[in-house]
Amino acid sequence: MREFIQPFLLCVFLTVVSIAVPATELELSKQHDLDGMEFRGVTGEQGKGQDHEDTISFKDGVFRSLDCEDWGFGTAPYNVERVGDSYHFSAILLSSNRGRLEWRGTITGDTAEATFRWRHERWYWDIDRQYWFMGTRYTRQ
Repeated sequence: MREFIQPFLLCVFLTVVSIAVPATELELSKQHDLDGMEFRGVTGEQGKGQDHEDTISFKDGVFRSLDCEDWGFGTAPYNVERVGDSYHFSAILLSSNRGRLEWRGTITGDTAEATFRWRHERWYWDIDRQYWFMGTRYTRQ
């Protein structure tokens, strides 16, 4: 009986590995679908007009907002899912003293539209505000 268990367990192990490895490779390739893209546009608080300009970019699996960096928010890994001709992305930017920004957006062609939520919990009051971003793909020359 023992002589059958070891080959059986080996087959089970190899089957699991053969399924898991391609899935991991697929996930890594999906993660970087937006790399090299940069969008310049405008942003503002939800329900209000344009407030200022911002540039968002994707490089090496990392999302960046230039305007948010000025406020102390760093870069962060991004997630992306392709649906038809569009890409849906998300990222969470953190700041040591200003909380977090939860970005969610859609890129279709050369246009990016996103919302981001600023959440900052403090002992005397909390901040929970929604913002929007609309931008066009920019190519450096």
